[in-house]
Amino acid sequence: MINKQLVVASLCLSFIFSSCQKKLEIDPGVAALIFQAESAYRSGYYNTALTLSDSAITISPNVADIYFLRGRVFTKLARLEKAETSYLRVLQLEPNYQGAWFNIGTNSLRQDKLPAAISYYKKEQQTHPAAATMVQIGKVYANMGKVDSATYAYEKAIEIDTKNASAYMRLGHLYKDSGDITKAIKYTTSGVNLDPENLDYKYFMGSLLLLNGEPKASIPFFRSVTNKRAWHYWAHHNLGQAYFRIGSTAEGQRFMDKAKELQKGIQEVENWRNLANMNPDQFMLWVNLGNSLNNMGRMEEAKDAFLVALSLKPMNFALQNNIANLCLMIGDTNQAIVRYEAILSMDPELVDIWLNLGVVYASSGQVTEARQAWEKGLEFDSNNQTLKGYLETLNQ
Repeated sequence: MINKQLVVASLCLSFIFSSCQKKLEIDPGVAALIFQAESAYRSGYYNTALTLSDSAITISPNVADIYFLRGRVFTKLARLEKAETSYLRVLQLEPNYQGAWFNIGTNSLRQDKLPAAISYYKKEQQTHPAAATMVQIGKVYANMGKVDSATYAYEKAIEIDTKNASAYMRLGHLYKDSGDITKAIKYTTSGVNLDPENLDYKYFMGSLLLLNGEPKASIPFFRSVTNKRAWHYWAHHNLGQAYFRIGSTAEGQRFMDKAKELQKGIQEVENWRNLANMNPDQFMLWVNLGNSLNNMGRMEEAKDAFLVALSLKPMNFALQNNIANLCLMIGDTNQAIVRYEAILSMDPELVDIWLNLGVVYASSGQVTEARQAWEKGLEFDSNNQTLKGYLETLNQ
């Protein structure tokens, strides 16, 4: 049973750009539905999130939080027109709702509608001044080739928040593009120091050092990226170049060869991504994108693509199984269990799913649950040697 007071309080926590800025009495049942929809969204159950939000709208059609959540779901599904409609409804209900204009601006940027994006971001900035919004304004100006305006926006972001790493990094990019590598390194160093675990920042720092004739200094930055992103073409390519320049020919060749192997996969991913974003209702495009990402070891991104595909065909057991497997590989055992059990609730005779569920339980130390899962699988395939082997291992 959900504690309704706790649910109402939960709505005042910082969801992504969500807020309880307007003192509005929310029906406790609606509050519970919004809370459940938010949880479903965060777990990748996008259809469930939309269904729950529909139910909340039926009860209380004038609660802005519901439409804001729908906008986020539609954005995740690359259905940007529906997302914009939801955000505009938010603004009809609460003209100063924090994050609504920002998110419309970001979706416009994704569609390369740059003047519109600037306009929306500025509307957000008028009511809710923030460094993050100024960074986005700077990004749009940079894309438009308006370097002075972009520089001003990034500097304004730093004025608002001196610890905004993104603003420093964006200035680093601007100075690199203008040929001032010294200033680029200066600002990028500040950004990296503020967010030292950010692999994108580390890659850019390495590329600046290599460009500045400091190949030895660039190597640790590139290695940080290649160690955690085995699929990163440019990190491998530039690392190979750095090793060549310090005389480590064998190491240089090794990373250049790896980069060459990765190049085809990178292009394939981008092709499928572009097609999927242009045709968000095409199931197989998202599946193909997920497969391409998975083949490169980009498991988090692959899972995201498969989740969008699943929203189009919720009863596709094979896809649900792929997502569960990826959750397991990423280390999210709880979500893997939830998804395996969801499949089995729809079709309990899928022996391979009982097998996988048992493996997850066993790997997390839940021996009794693992045994029960494998024994259940044997009820549907009494001669399954793999299941018998796993059970024998438990008995030993």
